[in-house]
Amino acid sequence: MRKFIFFLMGIAAILLSAIGCERWAREDFEGTKVKIPWYTPGANPRMSAELRDGILHLTDAGTQPGDLLFPRKLWRADPVRGASVQARIKVVDCRGNCGVMLLVADGDHEDHLTLYKDKIRLGRAGLEYPMDTTGGFHVYRIDIRGNDIAVSVDGKRVIDGKGKFTFPAHGHRNCVAYGAGSSAATGEAYWDWLRWTVNEDAAKSVATVPGAKHSIVFKKDGVYACFPSLLIDPKTEALYSSFGTRVKQTHIDPTGGSGRMESTDGGRTWHPIEKIPPTARAMRPGQVFKAPDGALIQLGQYFWRRYPAEKKKEFQGKYYIHNNCGPGPGKIAIITGGYIGRSTDGKTWKKKDIPELDTYKAASSAWSYCQLPNGTVLRVFMVQKSPKESCDAYVIRTRDGKTYEVARAMWDPKRKVDVTEENMMHVMRDGGVWMMARVEKSDDHMWQAFSEDGGKTWRQVKTGIKGHPPSSLIRLHDGRLLLTYGYRHPPFGIRAVLSEDDGRTWQTDRVQVLRTDGDNFDLGYPYSVQLKDGTIVTVYYFVTADYITHIACTRWRAPPK
Repeated sequence: MRKFIFFLMGIAAILLSAIGCERWAREDFEGTKVKIPWYTPGANPRMSAELRDGILHLTDAGTQPGDLLFPRKLWRADPVRGASVQARIKVVDCRGNCGVMLLVADGDHEDHLTLYKDKIRLGRAGLEYPMDTTGGFHVYRIDIRGNDIAVSVDGKRVIDGKGKFTFPAHGHRNCVAYGAGSSAATGEAYWDWLRWTVNEDAAKSVATVPGAKHSIVFKKDGVYACFPSLLIDPKTEALYSSFGTRVKQTHIDPTGGSGRMESTDGGRTWHPIEKIPPTARAMRPGQVFKAPDGALIQLGQYFWRRYPAEKKKEFQGKYYIHNNCGPGPGKIAIITGGYIGRSTDGKTWKKKDIPELDTYKAASSAWSYCQLPNGTVLRVFMVQKSPKESCDAYVIRTRDGKTYEVARAMWDPKRKVDVTEENMMHVMRDGGVWMMARVEKSDDHMWQAFSEDGGKTWRQVKTGIKGHPPSSLIRLHDGRLLLTYGYRHPPFGIRAVLSEDDGRTWQTDRVQVLRTDGDNFDLGYPYSVQLKDGTIVTVYYFVTADYITHIACTRWRAPPK
């Protein structure tokens, strides 16, 4: 019977495709190589995900922060055309909102269907239908289109939410999510299969750079490869990349180590190496600068600092706390703190903490430095002073490595948007300086701020660049600036934009699209270099339909001026 249902669904998918509608993708939870694209904390006995005989058994028995499991499927839903998801589920228990759930989001709006034992309920729409969800498997379907949402069970419409699909999508996410979606709730269910519509027109409608060629830098099943660097030997043009090789799909826990690869043919092919040679150079400034008096100076940060879970009570309320962060079980982490350093011999350093950075949150990125012509070093930090305040950008300035100044540089006057730590800095040829930042809780357009007095005062604008983060900035042979970034919206991929006036304005009407075939939004953080023959090589982390997050490379050329 099950195979017959699949046959009918396949025929329906073909007919829908023939008339220009979305195709149906599916997850059957069958076979030994099923990819479960989320991190299940192995040290957390309250959570479990077991795959057996084509059935996924998800159990959430905990109510502590981080006790939740909800895999996501990116479906590129078009709010106007709509989208649909179906799942065959048997509920064992559900106590609390999203204990067992299906979530739908189209980039504009979202809602979640909670499957309680005695009813199903659309949380945002506030609509429900009484039924026994535990007596056996049922096929649940959610249809969305515009501001309308509807729920069917076993082919029968049971909830009509016309005009009720209006709750804003968190972070403009565009996905289907399923499982246990709340730390405060508990739930247990058996998942037989999942079906969702995929809007293939999203990728086809965007033209990519002519002649762009892609290659794999590193890819291995079971390894979450992320955050690559890109260096070049100026004489030989050999390319080098180092990156994380994590065993868990997380940006916090570094368990798994790192890898290093080399290319001697301009990024066409790559092979592993033990060590990157000292002749390799990065395109961005490093962390150490020379002061006018010859001493070495730096503005450093602590980023994630890990502690035993017993420290949580001491830090509660004072610092932002991340749970289950590893390496090893029972670890928490805080993200705060920075320091100023000075060395006269290049070996020993005198460092002192910057009290203004000992806050609820404080962090900075690897692209957030610059040095002015007079020797002053600037670094941008994201600072959040309390859980109730927004994240702002502050610039730390030092010229001697002994003293420093702090300037508030970028913030939302309405206190609704957070400026993140992912911030690029650039000194212009006329002596001015600008920064560009990823912001959250908005429409994902990057913001830019300018200073004409060495970083003491700033004015900010919202750019026309949609995507993040601004991780790569290089000057091309013809003098133009090239900014490369990840694009975490359908169609997911890598993009770049050019500037002919040193970054004061950007050619957002001529965005360079490198790729549109990403499977989901967990990609990006690119770095680019330009070879002597004009070829641009861009390295980034990427994920396609096989769920193997890997390091990839694109060779391409910028259009002429």
